[in-house]
Amino acid sequence: MIVLWIAAALMSAACAGLIISRAAAARAVAGGAFEDPALAVYRRQLVEVDDLAERGLIAPDEVRSAHAEAARRLLSAADSVRAAWGAAPGGGRIVLAVAALAPLAALGFYLRIGSPNDPDQPYAKRVAAWSQGDPAALDAAQMAAVLQSIIAKRPGQVEPLIYLAHAQADTGDLFSAEQTLDRALKLAPNRPDLWGYDGELLAEDGGADLLTDDARAALGKALALAPKAAEPRYLLGRDRIAAGDVDGGLAMWRGLEDDLSPQAPQRPILAQEIAIVAQTRALPAPESQTPGGDQQAFIRQMVAALAARLASRPDDPAGWARLVRSYGVLGDAPRRAAALAQARVLFKDRPKDLALVEAEASVRP
Repeated sequence: MIVLWIAAALMSAACAGLIISRAAAARAVAGGAFEDPALAVYRRQLVEVDDLAERGLIAPDEVRSAHAEAARRLLSAADSVRAAWGAAPGGGRIVLAVAALAPLAALGFYLRIGSPNDPDQPYAKRVAAWSQGDPAALDAAQMAAVLQSIIAKRPGQVEPLIYLAHAQADTGDLFSAEQTLDRALKLAPNRPDLWGYDGELLAEDGGADLLTDDARAALGKALALAPKAAEPRYLLGRDRIAAGDVDGGLAMWRGLEDDLSPQAPQRPILAQEIAIVAQTRALPAPESQTPGGDQQAFIRQMVAALAARLASRPDDPAGWARLVRSYGVLGDAPRRAAALAQARVLFKDRPKDLALVEAEASVRP
């Protein structure tokens, strides 16, 4: 700690000295570049007195008196210019005071709101502490750091990469999430869920109805591996409509609607969008995409379908992890807590499966 104080004191003294020296130099330059106009007047008066004396226009005693007065005024004006930086208001004294008070004020703020008595906290030690603590207490950035340390020890496992991609996406770092998913896809190139999530990230990163080529390719790969997957079919159909192929997009959506069971909660939402597009030949406006203008209604219905599936087939830790995360993204804290509690009961004797759910639960929306 003493090293920190010494270093801070030396840096403060160096900065204060630099400020004072530069202020003095700037004033000196200004004094030479912008001379007081009174000096020129008094010099001219001396010349005029000498000129009048040579022409005999003033008496010798008057010459001495006028010469002495003009010289006195010239010397007084010159002394005023030289002393200006140190004595004038706003000059050197103020600069000196500010340079001295700034580090003292900084020290006061640090002692009040800082933690001068805390030991050093290397990043590696903090990550280790996060790894041993409660995952639910970590934010997305901290969870991403923990997952990166796990991946470094087990680089061949896919699941930690998937959870890392989710954590990075939750922090807003879509580029890193996409890079992480690329690593996961190299390890498991035939998993449609990875291709689908990759396409969703790329679509979100693009920020428009019309998909990028990369997003379109990823969703197409997911659909090739799982032809009945709902999310890729919905997004690709929307992309076709946005590109002007309204009939092609509607065909994809109608095929998706036919494959959904009559009891599927997302089916009426999709049917409404189909009706709007069929009538207007364009994507629905944001306020009319879903009943009540709810932009997330379709997603909510998909989450409800996942919850219904898990109710009938609960032995799916990855599904519970997705459900917990989905409720968090939707801001539905009660259902998120209930799903997490149920998963903890189901997998209390299966630490590895429970860890998957806990890792997803630790990622805050």
